[in-house]
Amino acid sequence: MTLKTILARGVSATGLAVALALAAPVAAPAFAQDAAPAAAAQTPPYDAWGVEQTDVVADPAIRYGRLANGMKYAIRPNDTPPGAASFRLLFDFGSVGEMENERGLAHFIEHMAFNGSTNVPEGEMIPLLERLGLSFGPDTNASTGFDETTYMLDVPNVTDESVSTALMLMRETASELTFAPESVDREREVIVGERRLRDTVGLRALVDQIEFTLPDTLLPNRLPIGLDSVLRDAPAERLKALYHRYYRPENAALVVVGDIDPDQIEAQIADRFGDWQGVGTAGERPDLGDVDLDRPLSFDTFVDPAATSGVSIFVARDYTDPVDTVATRYQDELDYLASAMLNRRISRIASQPDSPISGGGMGVSKFDDLIDYTSLSVQTRDGAWKQGLDIAEQELRRAKQYGFTQAELDYALSNSEANERRAAEQAEARTNRQIAGQIVNAANENDVIVDPAWHYAMFQSYKDRLTLDAVNARFRELWSGSEPLVQVSAKQLDGGVDAVEQAWNASTEVAVAEPTDFEANAFAYESFGDGVPGEVVSDTMIEDLGIRTITFDNNVRLNIKQTDFEPGRVRYSIRTPGGQFAFGDNQVASSIYLSIASAVGGLGQNSYDELQQLTAGKQIGTGFSADTDAFVASGTTTPDDLAMQMKVSAAYLTDPGFRPEADARFSGVIDAVWQQLLSQPAQLFSLSSGGLVSDDPRFQMPTLEQLGAVRGADLRQSFAEATANGALEIGIVGDIDPDTAIAAVANSFGELPDRALDFPDYADMRAVAFKPASDEPVTIVHTGQADQALVGSIWRTRDDSDYREAVGLGLLQQLVQLKALAKLREEIAATYSPLVSENTSSDFTDYGTLSVAAVVAPEEVDEVQDLIPAIAAELRDAPVDDDLLLRARQPVIEGIRTSREQNGFWLGVVADAQSEADRLDRVRNQLETVESFTPAELQALAQEYLTDDRRADVRIISDKAEQAGG
Repeated sequence: MTLKTILARGVSATGLAVALALAAPVAAPAFAQDAAPAAAAQTPPYDAWGVEQTDVVADPAIRYGRLANGMKYAIRPNDTPPGAASFRLLFDFGSVGEMENERGLAHFIEHMAFNGSTNVPEGEMIPLLERLGLSFGPDTNASTGFDETTYMLDVPNVTDESVSTALMLMRETASELTFAPESVDREREVIVGERRLRDTVGLRALVDQIEFTLPDTLLPNRLPIGLDSVLRDAPAERLKALYHRYYRPENAALVVVGDIDPDQIEAQIADRFGDWQGVGTAGERPDLGDVDLDRPLSFDTFVDPAATSGVSIFVARDYTDPVDTVATRYQDELDYLASAMLNRRISRIASQPDSPISGGGMGVSKFDDLIDYTSLSVQTRDGAWKQGLDIAEQELRRAKQYGFTQAELDYALSNSEANERRAAEQAEARTNRQIAGQIVNAANENDVIVDPAWHYAMFQSYKDRLTLDAVNARFRELWSGSEPLVQVSAKQLDGGVDAVEQAWNASTEVAVAEPTDFEANAFAYESFGDGVPGEVVSDTMIEDLGIRTITFDNNVRLNIKQTDFEPGRVRYSIRTPGGQFAFGDNQVASSIYLSIASAVGGLGQNSYDELQQLTAGKQIGTGFSADTDAFVASGTTTPDDLAMQMKVSAAYLTDPGFRPEADARFSGVIDAVWQQLLSQPAQLFSLSSGGLVSDDPRFQMPTLEQLGAVRGADLRQSFAEATANGALEIGIVGDIDPDTAIAAVANSFGELPDRALDFPDYADMRAVAFKPASDEPVTIVHTGQADQALVGSIWRTRDDSDYREAVGLGLLQQLVQLKALAKLREEIAATYSPLVSENTSSDFTDYGTLSVAAVVAPEEVDEVQDLIPAIAAELRDAPVDDDLLLRARQPVIEGIRTSREQNGFWLGVVADAQSEADRLDRVRNQLETVESFTPAELQALAQEYLTDDRRADVRIISDKAEQAGG
């Protein structure tokens, strides 16, 4: 596994195994070559990438090539979604290639790709893409990691123009960046602003782990975000020199996946990139340093008021880079099974009432050219790190001493085989982005991307060799090597490293017993009510939308849309009245509890642990969540598992367990995230924004005390009363025979006693009292870094009862986004990315919001606070020009077109296609409505809603800055 973009993009993780999940191949003992599945001959074009040919057969749908200048390319046709394509340009270069005075410049180069090149002037690249329907961020982005940089374009509408433009921009990035000094200077504070935004406790914890586990390597001193001193002072020529050292054809790979003609794309790649030559002397791969495998047992602590409490154990081994063979993939499967069985044990402990841990798991991975390593991390309740350490150390030792049981292996194998089978059955459901990501991940590895069907056949060929003895032996091998490195993360930790060492030593003195197998009771919900399947009393077709609507004799409604967008997948939604409205004074906290802990609460007659055992090998979702006015269960399953899914969901509706283990899970999650939420101004703004316009408690961020007061037992009655005989509407979309879907619902929800036909209107609960406007901003204090502040404004708009107006407000948000980027990022470089959002509520009368916020340096608060209302004033004072409207509207239009080929969109439509039939015209008229708006109409909306008397302002500042008088 390469050292990817974890630090550049600020991924929050409490354990290195979690942050660097999905282990890469690890060295394996010899395995009989005759175990390879029968398959077509190896695909010769894969040689073009210099990957050694073995008994692993490359996916024949991928065309690999290499130009005369050394640039690699891969092309794969794919029509999910139809008419779209994904482009990826990968460079074998990241922050470890920097010199000391270049720290952060690899990431700086990435930014400069959007700031001027030979044929695209500064400021023109993003508008050019927006006119083609691409949004900056979702469709146009880049990332820089330790040893690779990736540029991404997702083209929603493949045309000659869009493909030519995408390839042109990739070539501009590859060799034509200009690094004009004035452009570099304008971008400096934007990157510093990104560093400020990414500086979270999760990132700091991860950095601490790298410093602890790899102290004598280059990595701790080459974080991709770099140093402010370098970012602010490095001359443009230094960036340009680094660019030319590593942005070279021999270091590059271009990936194109989509609804394209491979011959045409290959010819265009050759034409566009064939004359590219490197400039100057090529950079060398740096010496990453050494890892001391003879290091003694060592301990470390990471203490931060916002830290997630947890324990991580690491063991390192010599670095290996085996050739990709069936033998190494067999070894990978052993690694997976060993990890899965230990993870199952940890999960079962976390699911117990009053458990001190909330989760965790084992990982097997590597740092390229440094080490292979194995890790175990557990997350604990606040103050419970000692108990977590005992669990981690003793469960690890128990598994090493006694191994696993056959029943545990059978469970893990069942899940693994089912995953392999589903991957083969659903291969055509993979999106362009997913396949492109797979190719990128393998680009710098000695690995082969295979067809999922071939991979499933390979699994079957060695399945009999996946024995308990083999897995137990491999588990012990994975935990051999260096002495353990043990890190504890906590909000506070008395005694420091000495306390951790004492706790470890005490734990190792505790004898561990041989494991016992878990015995699950039989599934107790094969029938419901009187056990008589529901009878269809109404069956109609909404012809133009392809939605079949069913009503059963007990008034349960079912809406089905059969599609071929995702072969082998079925999406479902189950709705019944209640949701937040069903709970009492503590509505928000109760709803959060249900959404987090409902699944773990299990059923009255089957625990969550039993359900996991009973549904091994199946794709089954559990639990319900709370919308504003409905309880909802939704997820993805398979055609074969749909009948079981409906029974499990019906059981969660009619006999939810609300067991004590749900309380433990909820408390553990709140312990883990509460202080993190308080330390991140952007999160605080999101959670607090509703309270800026209304004093209604349903719009307030709940307090820790309110969250801590919720117990499952207290919610049981409210949930039961709301769901006893309320209306039920079920939506099913995907690769499913409609009659099969009808039978699955008839034999579950259709067996229930009669339900109400219609959902209540809850009219008396939809009213909202709004705050009067105020000239003074509200001040909120966060507990994070002193150099982080947030300023924002939120305008009260309205609900979505007028569909055309709601669409217009969505377009107005797009215009605000473009202007905020231009003003706050490009013009004054105050923030990395303005936070712009819009919501027209379908739940509350006359309630809607449009907000703009930016994370900035404290000294910039006043300036940005004035600029945000000025952006609104610009939109009020004059209509936008046609080009700006095109840039705002085109990504929306392309998003609509793309969504019509996605089951996720249609699930939202069928979920309430009968109860909200009057809203189906919105689906029919969506594109026409978006296209119909004029600049004058959008100006009128700004004049009506983006006014001072509808605006509330907020400042979120650090408590540390406040203490310092900031």
